Amino acid sequence: MLKKVSNKILVAVLAASLLLSSCAKKQASNATEPAGGGTRTIVDQVGNTVVLPEKINRVVIASVWPLCSAYCLMFGTDKLVGLDPAIISAAENSMLIKIAPELSNIPSGFSKNGSLNAEELLKLKPDVVLYASGVMEDYDVATQAGIPAVGFSLSAKNFNAVETINSWMELLAEVMNVSYDTSKFVEYGNRMQKLVADRLKDVKEEDKPTAMIIHKYSATTLAIPGTSTWGDYWITASGARNVANENKGTPQVTVEQIYKWNPDRIYITNFSDALPEDLYNNTLEGYDWSNVGAVKSHNVYKMPLGIYRWYVTNTDSPLTLLWLAKQHHPALFADIDMDAEIKNYYKEFYRIELTDDDIREIYTPKRDAARGIKK
Repeated sequence: MLKKVSNKILVAVLAASLLLSSCAKKQASNATEPAGGGTRTIVDQVGNTVVLPEKINRVVIASVWPLCSAYCLMFGTDKLVGLDPAIISAAENSMLIKIAPELSNIPSGFSKNGSLNAEELLKLKPDVVLYASGVMEDYDVATQAGIPAVGFSLSAKNFNAVETINSWMELLAEVMNVSYDTSKFVEYGNRMQKLVADRLKDVKEEDKPTAMIIHKYSATTLAIPGTSTWGDYWITASGARNVANENKGTPQVTVEQIYKWNPDRIYITNFSDALPEDLYNNTLEGYDWSNVGAVKSHNVYKMPLGIYRWYVTNTDSPLTLLWLAKQHHPALFADIDMDAEIKNYYKEFYRIELTDDDIREIYTPKRDAARGIKK
């Protein structure tokens, strides 16, 4: 998708080299290099005390898929020796491949259909495995194989995705035993949260559109986020009402329930290969969407895929919040040029220049971006 012509590949490689060089310089200048080959102890976001080598040289990122965007922003890719296949799939269909094209070649065979293989994992000789709090099986496999495993909480900061990624970056710096200055990144996220909240503060509840996020969608699965989810944070923080707030977590629901909710807006995550036209054309078996308000008004959107899938916390999360607020209240955010905001953000934090074609690709992810995800 991104490898269109040779000069674009050259630009991508040069951009990646500049970013990775920048990250390496920051790491070298801020790191506190250990004196010997001892160990140290940290407490992860699961609450486990983890004993790590003083110096981390080989890293595997397993189920905590969005963490790769933060890792590459902070440290480049030199120490990555293993990535879950879903991370690579998302990278290859996102802007992350522009920053780090070598991600495609990092081994991923240690994970099959979301499950770790201890034997294949050991072949990578990792110093640490990074996993998601919702996948404790990864912790079991890694620790039983004698590999330290650090958990990143999916519910950190009450699912506030902007603040969660900040906490992940803090923990990541601690894991890598490197001092990393996140102040500009944190400041931007705080500014976006304040901007959105300030403009929405006088909007009455009855004037907010109703919205729903389809997390996973197939002929047998229709999973809709209720409360205690990133989905609920995105919807409510951006000035809409979550029609699924009677549920907690992300349960499967029936299409009859969606008829009752009748949302004004529907968003589809990139954890499903479904696209808006599937709902408009009723091409998915077992469901009839023709009478749902969001479908009739053509207000169904695929959530963007920038540096990572915008549904979950990642280093693009401040942009996600702004984009959704603009969808829900276009008049209040009419002065915001979203394309320019994304371009400026990527130039500032990723050191890459996005084209208009790149922006269109962020807004219109392909089905392939959902490859490698356990169904």
